Amino acid sequence: MTERTGTARPAWAVPFGAADPTGSRTWVVLLIIAVIGFGALQTPQATRSPAALALTAAALLAWAGYTVLRRGRARGVLIAVCAAAAAVGTGLGVTVLVAGMIAPATVLLGDPRVRLGRIVALCAGSAAVLLVVAVPARLSPTAILIDLGGLAFGIVIGVSRRYRVRAVQQQEALREAAAAAEQDAARNRLLEERAAVARDIHDVLAHSLGGLVLQLDAIEALLERGRADEAAVRASSARSMAAEGLAEARRAVAALRDPCTEGAVDVPDEALADLIAAHRSLGGAVDLTGDPTLAGVDRPHRQALVRSVQEALTNARRHAPGLQVRVRVVRSEHALRLQVENALPASPAPSPGGGHGLLGMRERFAALGDGSSASAGVEGGSFVVEATAVLP
Repeated sequence: MTERTGTARPAWAVPFGAADPTGSRTWVVLLIIAVIGFGALQTPQATRSPAALALTAAALLAWAGYTVLRRGRARGVLIAVCAAAAAVGTGLGVTVLVAGMIAPATVLLGDPRVRLGRIVALCAGSAAVLLVVAVPARLSPTAILIDLGGLAFGIVIGVSRRYRVRAVQQQEALREAAAAAEQDAARNRLLEERAAVARDIHDVLAHSLGGLVLQLDAIEALLERGRADEAAVRASSARSMAAEGLAEARRAVAALRDPCTEGAVDVPDEALADLIAAHRSLGGAVDLTGDPTLAGVDRPHRQALVRSVQEALTNARRHAPGLQVRVRVVRSEHALRLQVENALPASPAPSPGGGHGLLGMRERFAALGDGSSASAGVEGGSFVVEATAVLP
């Protein structure tokens, strides 16, 4: 009889009778073995029969060896020897040796690592050996029933402990799984917060700094032509754009440092119209269809719609400068649909590192969780950005 070996177990997982790290339980079991041995030596059968005496010594020594050893194949052999010797000795009339039959059943059943098939074989074998020896030895039926009842009682105790240990293990596993799930949830929340901040920072860089580059290019061109007054107007516009971009960047950084910080600001009803006007002020041409006001739209949907139009116009200035942009606004009772379309240039300029703005736009709408959506792609020679906000 062997049992599985492995790493050190926690105190609650050590079966009764097995050696534990502190050694206190080992000494208790050894004391019990000594008491049983002393009682066995007082029985007439042990004192009169050398065979009974040898079996008593073998059973108790095997039990003690199993208790002292920490691990290894020898422990399984010793516990089997203990059970067999105790069964023969009990059948010969050394009734106190029934403890040597009960102990293996209790110890092995209490350890979930030991296979049940081996334990059943050990217990059934012990009972069979007891009956085979007890009948020729003329042990009384009452004594046989008492011995078998003791074995059954040990089996019940072992099964009870086995289920208790498994229940504790399952609780430990559930606690570990819950802790891991909580860590994953916290990590996901952190990633979502960082993704939101990354979207805001991208919008600041792409819109504000991109607009500043266009303004500065226009100022340089105007100054070369001697049109200082117009250059001054452009410089004032660039300054306002830089101040607005800096304020948005500060809000994004504040949100990154403290997620509880309210990074969003109110979006006015004229936000879409202001974006279109800003695009025109940067030299872009816009054909607007529909009413761009956001009256009646709640703040989360406003922010998503404004960011989508901002991203579309920024991309148009970046990839298709000078080409006309068509903006369509269609509003129904429970939805507002935006479409921004610009023709593709014959020779598009290279633009490394792109794509984050469109991805962030889709994430904004998906985060609303109400069926709102955004998409972008090439359709019939034009680049089209569509956004649909589902309104309550």
